[in-house]
Amino acid sequence: MDGNFTVIDNCILAIEGKRIVHCAPGDQPLPAPFSQDRPIDLQGTIYPGLFELHNHPAYNAIPLWQVPAHYTNRQGWQAAASYRRFVTNPAALLTHDPLSNNARAVVRFVEGRALLGGVTTTQGLSLSKMDGNEKAAYAGLVRNVELPDDSSWPAAQDKISDFKTYAQAEQAYGPIVGDRTKPFLLHLSEGTDDYSRAFFESLRSPIGEYLIGANLIGIHATALNPDQMGRLRQSAGIVWSPLSNFLLYGATTDVVTAVQSGVPIALGSDWGPSGTKNLLGELKIAKMFSDNHGNLFPDRELARMVTSTPATMMGWGDFLGTVQPGKLADLLVLDGTSKDPYKQLVEATERDVMAVLIDGRPRAGRAILLDPATPGVEMLRVGGQDMVLDICDRGHPLDGMPLGTAISTLNHALEHLPDLAEQFLPQHELMSAASDRYVIHLDMDEDYAMGLMAGDVKIGRGDVDPMQLDPITEIDDGQFRTRIKNNMNIPAWLREGL
Repeated sequence: MDGNFTVIDNCILAIEGKRIVHCAPGDQPLPAPFSQDRPIDLQGTIYPGLFELHNHPAYNAIPLWQVPAHYTNRQGWQAAASYRRFVTNPAALLTHDPLSNNARAVVRFVEGRALLGGVTTTQGLSLSKMDGNEKAAYAGLVRNVELPDDSSWPAAQDKISDFKTYAQAEQAYGPIVGDRTKPFLLHLSEGTDDYSRAFFESLRSPIGEYLIGANLIGIHATALNPDQMGRLRQSAGIVWSPLSNFLLYGATTDVVTAVQSGVPIALGSDWGPSGTKNLLGELKIAKMFSDNHGNLFPDRELARMVTSTPATMMGWGDFLGTVQPGKLADLLVLDGTSKDPYKQLVEATERDVMAVLIDGRPRAGRAILLDPATPGVEMLRVGGQDMVLDICDRGHPLDGMPLGTAISTLNHALEHLPDLAEQFLPQHELMSAASDRYVIHLDMDEDYAMGLMAGDVKIGRGDVDPMQLDPITEIDDGQFRTRIKNNMNIPAWLREGL
């Protein structure tokens, strides 16, 4: 998947350090340093690592929420008592637990969930100021667009709350408008009603010009009318999260107009409470939408939406997003070579993942690439296949927290949420002077969580229910699609397609 979508059969790919140095048919000579090496025959198909530009990782240990009503804007579901009980309260308890193991387990679990779905770059460290502990905990495995490993790369700025006035937009975005070194990810007009649509007009100046530059990335954009969507052709593009849109609003972004207007589109899985588990799942929803709209997106275009398109939108296209010599070796390998490669990616599940490499290092893979006997690795069963994980780096804040331990920790925490609620404030008071606490910031609910920590907001046993941690992969979650089908808002064609 280079810039020309070249498909190389019987390809040999060579990695030196973190970079791809050779990618060519097997009958071409290897570079000198590799000439005596015997290639590993994967019997698989190699892709760029999947690149996600819309997620909220801190919420991804929360089980899929059974949406209780049809909403027309996000203010509606955020104010719902059910959202507070089944999303906000559990998320706050897990991520702000003063004993820190639950917060560390959340980071390990959500990164593992992305990795097992082939995701090597994600988004969603949001607006809150992060302390050194949190930054360190989120560094070193799956890339984050807000915290690039290389300080010379563009670092994303996020805005989740709506601009209510042009003055607010000008103050926050105006100084960097059009600066491709400062991508600006804006949750834009999320909803379906006039109330949501009106937020787009906050980008309009008193003289009628819109504050839209080549570094603006619009997340959701579900409420936009055709004229507004057309104006985004001046932007870097939009990030489409169809499943979350359908579950909450019963409708999704006007991607038909986006295509007609030449607006680039990337895919994002959004978050645990109302989204897919990873981009492999979101590809399936996008494919069903495409089929229901006259094959709007060929499989090759869907593949671009999770690789080269978001990398370009972020300004990281020189480093990631395609498989070419000189690029960093962030790679996904899927089992088999018999299908059209784009169709294979769209149809793949976590069971088909043979390996995921980041910076040339296999972080997840079958035993052909990762020896299960290697010190520091762990085994996890995924879709009936043994997957070896190499994710615990010595000296990292998550050292000592393998994925299996994180799963056990979160299982116990969710099953005992009433106990966590009862002990939350007393433990914070007891641990106030501890130096090794971790607090993982919540995008939508950080003020509420901080109020709980301070005792300004009360939470007790009766404010939460015991819950079960959802399986980390869709292929191992036999109830996932059933619960989606039971959602009251999704259209009939999607219910039938699932």
